[in-house]
Amino acid sequence: MLKKIGRLQIFALLLIAIILQISCSSPELTDNNISELDPPTGQTEAGGSVIEGSAQENDGLTPVEETEEKLAAPPVLPRVGLYNGRGSWETNVSAFYNFFEQYGYRCSYFNEVDAVEMDMGDQFDLICFPGGFAAEYKNFISEHDNIRSYVEEGGLFVGVCAGAYYACDTLRWQGTDHPYPLGLYDGKGVGPLSGLVAWGEKADITLTGEHPVNAGFNESMEMYYFDGPYFEPYERGTVEILARYDVNDEPAVIAGSHGNGSYLLLGTHPELGGYSHSSPEFNLEGGDGAQWPWLHSALLWLAER
Repeated sequence: MLKKIGRLQIFALLLIAIILQISCSSPELTDNNISELDPPTGQTEAGGSVIEGSAQENDGLTPVEETEEKLAAPPVLPRVGLYNGRGSWETNVSAFYNFFEQYGYRCSYFNEVDAVEMDMGDQFDLICFPGGFAAEYKNFISEHDNIRSYVEEGGLFVGVCAGAYYACDTLRWQGTDHPYPLGLYDGKGVGPLSGLVAWGEKADITLTGEHPVNAGFNESMEMYYFDGPYFEPYERGTVEILARYDVNDEPAVIAGSHGNGSYLLLGTHPELGGYSHSSPEFNLEGGDGAQWPWLHSALLWLAER
């Protein structure tokens, strides 16, 4: 009887040992439990090497390399519509076209008929009205609602000299106010700077030092002047001032919002170079006093505004 009890005890001890050995052994790597054992997709081993099967393996980049690639990627430049219809100054149109081509913008022309009938939002991210004759912009573009709606719905408007006057609610010319129909800028464009800066001379301007457009540029800069405006907002603080004329400390370059869109208005001509009264030829390729790098900085900022 005692022998039987001893054998049963030995058998029970062996059985318990077997059970404990099974419960402490590692599980098999089955399809059901492999996700619990592997690190999440995209994690790296110690030392930074990418674990096989991670998302980074697909493009061959580590997380650091991927971040560096994104930072090095050039900005997406806006699609530009450049007005070349009635009232535009052909020389100025050519200079702007060369500028946009040089910096890789996708530029195409539109005229006074397109300005009324075109679905501008479908074609352009930014429209540019160059120098020329503001009264002809006002009179030969038969209605202005299409342009205004384009900006209200998120489009960008750049106006230079006559194009800047055109965007103002009021044009004050030689002391007389003229209401203007586009009205993107809630204020007056005032000109010319008679007796202060003559037509065709370089105007000295001071850049607003804290503005991001002006980072990396000298505070003082020269830009050609062809009877463009300075700007008087109806309410102070409603626009951003990028630069001022030295001769009167009035705003020479401003930016603001209209609806969901934005505008940039310039009384000067950073796109033109090379003019003098003794030799009335223009440099349309970005040299001889043109300020293309600064203009590019301003447009990139406007596109991200």
